[in-house]
Amino acid sequence: MYEKVKKVISFYKFTNISKLHETRDKVFNNLKYNSILGTVIIANEGINVNISGSENNVNHAKKYIQDLLNLGNIHYNESTVDEMVFTKLKVKIKKEIIKAGFSISEKMASDSTSLEPDEWNKLLDKKPIIIDMRNRFEYLLGTFKNSHSLDLINFSDIKTSLEEAKHLEKDKDIAIFCTGGIRCEKATIALKELGFKQVFQLKGGIINYLNKCEKKDNWKGDCFVFDDRITL
Repeated sequence: MYEKVKKVISFYKFTNISKLHETRDKVFNNLKYNSILGTVIIANEGINVNISGSENNVNHAKKYIQDLLNLGNIHYNESTVDEMVFTKLKVKIKKEIIKAGFSISEKMASDSTSLEPDEWNKLLDKKPIIIDMRNRFEYLLGTFKNSHSLDLINFSDIKTSLEEAKHLEKDKDIAIFCTGGIRCEKATIALKELGFKQVFQLKGGIINYLNKCEKKDNWKGDCFVFDDRITL
């Protein structure tokens, strides 16, 4: 029987992982031992974690993964819940930790410009081009005011969809966001390849914004999340 659940945590890191099966087994065994449920994606390009459990067990699991992969200083999205928001534990090996049709390195991700929620609000006051990097369904549930949708069905179509945005002003500030930040890491690379110079992403995504930002006037609607809560 599971302890009372108090925490949901999500985080990711683009970092080279060579021993995929060994890493997968170690992570799975640790999470199972700690009665953790959720999904972990492991690939050569890094790790993507979305899990829940009791506060102590989640903290133990977080530290274990951090130490195992030497993740360093990364952002964690954490929320308090009253019950388990996942039904099983899945630790999978895939080609990418977020499917976009291409992989990126830690160096490429670290070159991106991420803004804290308050900094994001200040940027929005300057009227940049705002692009929602989530799919059409998520966009219709809720989004930032004046944002544009790429009408995505799947994020794996991101490069094709951004090709259609070539007409946008290349020198204007581009503000992009997604649920937890990971999709924006790859979208930033794709935008820069198209010649956009000033690309800014919301650190920790919408979840971080809703958790930490006192002034939420720029956000309208609900945020879809990938667990049993459905929306925030």
